[in-house]
Amino acid sequence: MRRVGRSGASTVRNVRGMASDDLSTGEETLRDGRVVRIRPLCGDDARGVEAFWRRLGARDRHLFLSLAHLSTEDPGAVALAHPGTAGIVAVAPDSSERLAGVARYELRGADAAQFMVFVDSSYRRAGLGTVLIGRLADAARHAGVRRLVGDVPARDAAMRALLHQLGLDDDERVTGERVRASFAVQETDAYLDALVADQRAAARAALDSFLAPRSIAVVGASDDRTSIGGLLFANLRASGYDGDLFPVNPNHDVIQGVPSVADLAECARRPDLAVVAVPAPLVAGIVDQAGELGVHALCVISAGFAEVGPAGRALQDDVRSRARAGGVRLIGPNCMGVLNGGPETRFNATFSPVFPPPGRVAFVSQSGGLGLAALALLDSPALGVSGFVSVGNTADLSANDLLLYWGDDPRTDVILAYLESVADPRRFARIARRVSRRKPIVVVKSGRTSAGRRAASSHTAALAAGDQVVEALFRQAGVIRVNALEEMFDVAAVLTSRSSTSGRRVAVLTNGGGPGILVADACEAAGLLVPELSGPTRDALGADLPPEASLSNPVDIVSSATAEQYGRSLRLLGAADEVDAIIVVFIPPFLTRAEDVAREIVAAARDLAPTKPVLGVFMMSDPPVRALADAGIPVFAYPEQAATALGRVARWSEWRDRPAGQVVTPSGIDPRRARVSIDAALRDQPDGGWLDAATALELLAAYGVTSVRSRIVRTPEEASAAQAEWGVPVVVKVAAAIHKSDVGGVALGIESPDAAADAVRSIREALTRAGAGEHAGAFLVQEQIGDGVEMIVGVNHDPAFGPVVMAGWGGTLVEIVADVAVRLTPLSDLDADEMIRSLRSYPLLTGYRNAAPLDVAAFADLLLRVSAMVEDVPEIAELDFNPVFVRRSGVAVVDVRVRVAP
Repeated sequence: MRRVGRSGASTVRNVRGMASDDLSTGEETLRDGRVVRIRPLCGDDARGVEAFWRRLGARDRHLFLSLAHLSTEDPGAVALAHPGTAGIVAVAPDSSERLAGVARYELRGADAAQFMVFVDSSYRRAGLGTVLIGRLADAARHAGVRRLVGDVPARDAAMRALLHQLGLDDDERVTGERVRASFAVQETDAYLDALVADQRAAARAALDSFLAPRSIAVVGASDDRTSIGGLLFANLRASGYDGDLFPVNPNHDVIQGVPSVADLAECARRPDLAVVAVPAPLVAGIVDQAGELGVHALCVISAGFAEVGPAGRALQDDVRSRARAGGVRLIGPNCMGVLNGGPETRFNATFSPVFPPPGRVAFVSQSGGLGLAALALLDSPALGVSGFVSVGNTADLSANDLLLYWGDDPRTDVILAYLESVADPRRFARIARRVSRRKPIVVVKSGRTSAGRRAASSHTAALAAGDQVVEALFRQAGVIRVNALEEMFDVAAVLTSRSSTSGRRVAVLTNGGGPGILVADACEAAGLLVPELSGPTRDALGADLPPEASLSNPVDIVSSATAEQYGRSLRLLGAADEVDAIIVVFIPPFLTRAEDVAREIVAAARDLAPTKPVLGVFMMSDPPVRALADAGIPVFAYPEQAATALGRVARWSEWRDRPAGQVVTPSGIDPRRARVSIDAALRDQPDGGWLDAATALELLAAYGVTSVRSRIVRTPEEASAAQAEWGVPVVVKVAAAIHKSDVGGVALGIESPDAAADAVRSIREALTRAGAGEHAGAFLVQEQIGDGVEMIVGVNHDPAFGPVVMAGWGGTLVEIVADVAVRLTPLSDLDADEMIRSLRSYPLLTGYRNAAPLDVAAFADLLLRVSAMVEDVPEIAELDFNPVFVRRSGVAVVDVRVRVAP
C-alpha cells in the first residue's frame, strides 16, 4: 500500500528498523528557489557523509563527531545502521549525489532522542535547516519520541534562532561553548506558519521569472500564425510587452518582422523566461542548454509527455531530471502558457487570442482547453485578470506554488483554480488555510462522481472516500468550492465588488412579485436568510411607495416604480440593522429605463456602508453592465445566480472571521506504548492486516480511549466465568475484525453464566455455517451498555490525502442513513466541534424531546484522540469504532476494528 507522508511523497520504512514512516523521499524547494532531494540516510552514504564532514569548519567537524559518538578515523560511520537511530540527508539535484545536509537522531530513554543537524555552508540561510528539522521531528514523532535534545555551538546564532523561530516548544541551557537545545516534536501552528513562510519565499523566487520577466524567448517561434509557436509569438507582440523578446528558430533569420536566433545561446541577453513550443523529443536538449546558460524558467507548451502514456511519462521524467540538474524550473509540459494582466509587466504568452483587461483576479488551470474558456469569461469590465497560468502536467511547479505566489501579490484579490487533482493535499491544505484568511480561493474541482470508489472493507472506507474527502479538504482550508465554471465567475464577481458581506441576512428589492419570490427561494436554498423587516424600516419605505407596494421582504415596489424610488428604497434597506446585503431585481417595464435604474443604484450604493454589498439582477437581454461594474456592483441575468454566489461568499466570510482552531495534544496519551504494540503486530503480520482484539484494545488504551469493560475468551467456560465475575448483562461476540452481525457473530443481553457459555457455542456454530469457521477461536465478552446514543468514529487512509476521520450516526444501518461528517487530520478543536454539530443526528446528543443532554465534549475529545493516534501511527490504514455510545457522562467504544499496513 502506498503511504503518504507530510511531503506527499511515497514514504519508506525506516532502514534502521525503527517504526518511523516519515523518512520520506521527496523534493523540497528552498527559500532561494533551489531544489534539494530529501531521502533516508543509508549505508551507501558513508563516503558522501565523510566528504560532507570534511567541508565543515573545524569546530563543526568536532561537534559532528561528538554528537555521533565517532572518531576522526571514520566520520562516514554515521550512515551505518544502529538500533535506535534514524537519519535523513538532503542531496543536491544534480547527478553528483553531493550532500547538502545531514540530520540524525538516536534514542535516549523512552520518549526522548538526541538529534544532530548539519548544513553545508553553501546552503546556509536558504531554509534547509527548517526542512531537515521538520522532517526529523516527523520521523521521531511517528517512532513514539516526544522530544529531541541536542548540542548547538553557542556561537551558532543562526541555528539557535532557527529553533526559536520554528515555533516549536523549545528550551535551551548554555554550558560553556555549547547550548543544550531541546524541543517537542509535536507540530504547532507557529511551526506551520514558519514552514509556509519559507515555501512562500521559494515560490516567489521560482515564479518571478515566469510572471515578471524582463526578457522572453519563444523557442519554436514561427511566421505561421496558425501554428502554436507562431500564435504564441504573435500574441506576445500584440500584448504590448515592453521587455526584450527573442524568437528562436534555427530555420529562419526573421520571424514576424523580428530578427530570429538559432538557439538560446545567441540571444542578445540571457532570457528570464523561455517559452518552448517544439516537438516533445527536442525539449530535453533545450532544457540542458537553458541550464548551462542560467535560464531558470521554462514554460513548456509542447505536448506528447505523460498525457500520452508510459513512453511519454518516461520522457517527462527525463526532462524533469535534466531541469533539476540544471537549476531550471518548469511550468508544463502540455500547457497553454502564462500571462500577466499588468499593468506593470503586461504580456500574453499563451495561444489564447483573448487578452483580458487588467483586473484583480488570478487564475490557475490544469486544463488548457478550459483555460481558453476562462480567459474569454475574464474578458469583461467586471473582472479582468492579474495573472493566468496553465500548469498542464505539473511536472514541476503546481497550483500550490501559485497559491503561495498570488497569496502575497498586492495586485491580486481573488484566486481562481480549475483542478482535476490536488497535488500534495497536505501542503495544499496548509497553504490554502493561510491564504484564505486574507484572500478567497475559488475552485472548480472535477471528478465528483463515485464511479472510481473501491470496494470497501469497512463502514468508514465506504463513507469517507472519493469526493467526500475533497469536500472535507476544501471546507477545512476555507476554499470556496463551486460546481461549474460559470458559477466560479459569478462568485468572483461578488468577491471583487465594492464590498463583501459578513452576514447571511438578505433584503430583496424588486419591481415584480414573481422574481422577488424566486430570489427569496434561491436565497434560502443557498443558506441565506430573508428576514422580516423592522417596523421603522417598513414605515420609512411606505412613505415613498404606492399603496399597492409590498413592504415585507421581498420588497415589491411594483412595476410602476421609478428609478428614484429604487434609489431611495435601496438607501433605506442599506441602513437597516437587520440587513447584511441587498439583491436588487429589475424587470424592464414600459416607462422606466434600465440605465436610469442603474444610475440610481450606483448613487445609492455609494452611500451605504462598505460591509453591505449590493447585487443587481437585470432580467433583460442587454443589461447596463458597464455602469454597474464600474461602481463595483455585480450584475446577474437570473436570481439563482446572484443568490448562489452570495451564499458561497457569506459562508467563506464566516469561516474567515471566526477564530482559527487549535490542534491540541490530548492529555494522557502514550505514543511509545502504541508504537511498541504496532511494531509487534507488524512483525507477526509483515504484510499488515486487521489487528486482533487484544492489540486493538491496547492501541486504544495508549491513547486514553475509553472502551467498555472487555475480556477475550476462548472457551464457553471462560465466557461463563467472566459474566459471573462481573454480575452484569454482557454481550458475547466473535473477536475477529469482521462485520459480526453479518455472520451471526453477536449475542446480546446475556444475563447469566450459563447463557454466556451457550452464546459462545452458538456463535461458533453460526460462524461454521457461514463459512467463517477460521474466526471461531476467540471471543469477546463485554459489558452491555444500556444507555446513550450509538455513534460511529472511523479512519480511512486515503491513498492521496492521507488519514481521514469520520464521525456520524452509528449502528448497523450506518451506510444506509449516511449521516456522517468527514475531516482530514490533524483535527483542530474547531474541526471536531463542527463535525459533530453538522450531523443531522446532533439533536439526539443535546436532549432531543426532553431527553437528558449527553456528553458531547467527551465525543469531541474522542475525535481528537483518534486524530492524534493516526498522526502518530501512520501504519493505521482503516479504523472503525462502531458503535460508540455517547452517554450522559463520557463515551464508551464497543466494537473496534483496526487494519494496519506496513
